Amino acid sequence: MYVVTNRNLQPNEPPENRFGKKFNEVDPSELRLAEVDKVDGSWQLKILSDRETYEGQEIFASEAAFLKTQKRMCDNSTNCLVFCHGYNTDFKGALEAAWTIQEIYQDLEVVLFSWPSDGEQTSYRSDKREASQSVYALDRFFEKLDDYLKKYQDRHCGQKISFAMHSMGAYLLEHLLKSSIYEGETLFFDNIIMMSADVNNQDHVDWVNRIKCRNRLFITINEDDFALGFSELKGGDEQEARLGNTARNLNSNNATYLNFTDAKFVGDAHNYFSKDEPLRNVKVKEIFQTAFNGGRAEQGLSFDVGTGAYKVT
Repeated sequence: MYVVTNRNLQPNEPPENRFGKKFNEVDPSELRLAEVDKVDGSWQLKILSDRETYEGQEIFASEAAFLKTQKRMCDNSTNCLVFCHGYNTDFKGALEAAWTIQEIYQDLEVVLFSWPSDGEQTSYRSDKREASQSVYALDRFFEKLDDYLKKYQDRHCGQKISFAMHSMGAYLLEHLLKSSIYEGETLFFDNIIMMSADVNNQDHVDWVNRIKCRNRLFITINEDDFALGFSELKGGDEQEARLGNTARNLNSNNATYLNFTDAKFVGDAHNYFSKDEPLRNVKVKEIFQTAFNGGRAEQGLSFDVGTGAYKVT
């Protein structure tokens, strides 16, 4: 699994803590690329240099990583999911979250984008600042990925690539969409999935309607989400009802809303895409399996005209 991050390097720490809670020493937009694996429960991590030799040519390490991933996808008929975590997630937690998705869902290669969340519940406001300051890093990552997709389109084999973000990861995307640097860089994604979005429900349509993708933009809702319930209580004039737990004003004509409220086994979960209890519901797992693989996850669900969302039971 590849990791793209703007976290600071901690060379003397074990692999799962090799990147820290601060920004890259050069600049918040500076990215590092690492290759990770988990063997017998232990993390292994290799930080990639700027360039490496691939197919007899010296190219950028990021370019080689792209080509290796593309080849695996073609050889194994797998799709790719870029995953961005939320708040209260240190580097180890980010690794675990992305690895778990890759283990649970079939036919999927996961690439992790990790920003310097502290991994502490008391760091909500500082995490919001760090998420907003990671906009240029995320934009650079998207632009580089788009460049490689265009450069090597002749090697494309019909596999799909999607982007999923959890909780405060959506706050990062919101700031990208609202910034002057956004020029539709997300268009190459088949699906974009905003899970338990820790952003304001009010006026979300203003920036959500700017999101571009090939197939579907999914926004998941759980009105009983305990974490977003606490999030609403955080101080600050900007903190309104959260998009991820509010079944009102779901009026973006660019989004497909999926309402998991009252779905069997979901309860008050904030993470219902990789936690054991919600995934006891076969329908929940099927929805994310389809969404992560670039498909039409709303098919077969009933549409609630009152809320404007598809109902998951």
